[in-house]
Amino acid sequence: MQNVLVSFILPAYKGKFIRQAIDSILAQTYQSFELVVVDDCSPDNIGEIVGEYSDSRIIYYRNDKNLGGDNLVKQWNHSIKYARGQYLVLAADDDEYHPDFLKQMVDLALKYPLVDVVRSRVSIINEKGEMLDFDGLLPQFTSKYQYQYYWQLGTSITCIGNFMFKTSVMQEKEFIDLPCAYGSDVISVINMAENGVANTQDLLFRFRISSVHLSSDRTRLKERLEAVVGMYTWLKARDYDKPNDELNKLCYQRMQWDVLYSKYIYDCYNQSIKFTPPHMVLKLLKNVWSLPFLSFKDRILMTLRYFFDRILK
Repeated sequence: MQNVLVSFILPAYKGKFIRQAIDSILAQTYQSFELVVVDDCSPDNIGEIVGEYSDSRIIYYRNDKNLGGDNLVKQWNHSIKYARGQYLVLAADDDEYHPDFLKQMVDLALKYPLVDVVRSRVSIINEKGEMLDFDGLLPQFTSKYQYQYYWQLGTSITCIGNFMFKTSVMQEKEFIDLPCAYGSDVISVINMAENGVANTQDLLFRFRISSVHLSSDRTRLKERLEAVVGMYTWLKARDYDKPNDELNKLCYQRMQWDVLYSKYIYDCYNQSIKFTPPHMVLKLLKNVWSLPFLSFKDRILMTLRYFFDRILK
């Protein structure tokens, strides 16, 4: 097992929690890995922080210009080109890994050699490292149909850092670009799941919610809405062969647009519309009435729901 090299690729910009992230990677019980830190022209002296470590498995690069500020997915796709391992993990500069994360992920990769993506269960933590929530339990192996259906049900949390990908396949397919990377993790994993997904049964990845995390930024509502539309446009156009067995056939049916549509409405509202400030009501109405795929009835209902949630409460 120790012959399987894994590349932790860490695109770095925020310095606040990066030591905790690096420490959790270096503490892995599975030792055959490299840690590639790609400094995205950070003002937080990432190079000095990385220089505090003497571990020979750490490789440091600094971009000539900031990529993530304009296009975070471009920085992801640039960074994964440095991976030399058979598998890669796209880590974040503020999340943490359980010491057995890599061991269990590699065990699953060897058990299911055809899969291109292995997934760890997720716990959500705050800035103090206290657990706030966790996701559900997926079977150890899920087909591509089952995986997407679990995502639609909200059973699984997608954070990108909780996945391990076959390097050759990910470097070929790359991460799918959406504004501010909102939803890019979801559809990129689905795109990689053609041969199914292997899943840990333990919570081995800690996703941090903090004031400096992109997912906590409520100022980019326009980009969030564009990303949601882009994500569901991609999902709507996704063309799967119809399976023959009963379980996958059911999941396939539930992945069709007539079912997926309700989640589209939910995500459009809860990822963007819901947080529009009351003084921007006219802009909100423009956004709602310009959304593709929505029926006239659902445009009305979404508008009324906003006024009830934000104005009348």
